[in-house]
Amino acid sequence: MNVFRLTLILAASVAVAACSMTNPYSSQPAPVKPTGPSQPSQPLPPPVLSPPTQPPVIEMPSAPPSPIPEVRNASLERLVDGLAAKLKNSTALNEVTGPVLLNNITNQAGSPVDTSGLTARLRASLSGQLNFADGAKVSSLRQQLAYQGGRADMAALVRLGKQSGADYLLSTELTRSGSTMKLHGQLMELASGELLWSDSVSGR
Repeated sequence: MNVFRLTLILAASVAVAACSMTNPYSSQPAPVKPTGPSQPSQPLPPPVLSPPTQPPVIEMPSAPPSPIPEVRNASLERLVDGLAAKLKNSTALNEVTGPVLLNNITNQAGSPVDTSGLTARLRASLSGQLNFADGAKVSSLRQQLAYQGGRADMAALVRLGKQSGADYLLSTELTRSGSTMKLHGQLMELASGELLWSDSVSGR
């Protein structure tokens, strides 16, 4: 009987102890340890945008200059004949009493021109009215001037005329403006430098 009572007492003690233990499967949430106030996050700096890459600049080659049209020889011969006619009709021929140095036509037209042939044509057209200086002597003096590296400017032509025995200088120049050609001539007295005649003709 005592053993039975002792067993009941032990069972009752175990039951009481079990009731006082915390149920691990209880629905109550586990306590959370509070933490300090959270620090507000710092705003991120705005992203730095790089400027858009410019496309490479490709330089196109410039258009080649338009070629200078060829000069027809017949047109230039008409200019020479027209300038000779104007000089023939000028009263300046009455003042010419000595040899004349005929300078080769200066080509400023920008294209190849047979200036020697045109100068010979001008000389032939005026040979009845003017007495030209000796051609061989003039050619020799021209070669000396070229050998010495001299320029055929007006001062050199005056010196050349005096050395050749000429008293007057007839010089001509061919220029271009677009498709229009212009031949200008002048007659000068070498001793005084006086310009006796100056005129021009133009044509296409």
